[in-house]
Amino acid sequence: MKSPWLFWNRNYGRRLKSVDYYWKEFQAEAGLRGVRLHDLRHTFASHAAMSQETLPMIGRLLGHSEIQSTARYAHLDDAYLLDAAEQIGAAIERMLD
Repeated sequence: MKSPWLFWNRNYGRRLKSVDYYWKEFQAEAGLRGVRLHDLRHTFASHAAMSQETLPMIGRLLGHSEIQSTARYAHLDDAYLLDAAEQIGAAIERMLD
């Protein structure tokens, strides 16, 4: 049976209203205690940003209608920030020479 929903109950043919039970089961098996589903969205957005994906694209992938929401999700690792600062500094130095 096909379903238009990603998470659905096969017995009743309806969407699941909550995946908490399944998530807790998965957490235990994967050793991810304390990790929330919401944390995975932030991780996804951060990795997309560090892979130089644009905020509008990340927002579309996450289903955001406002770019401000996406900007709050996309946290950059310090190593990426330092690398970007060094690249900008090198570019300025080349312009001054």
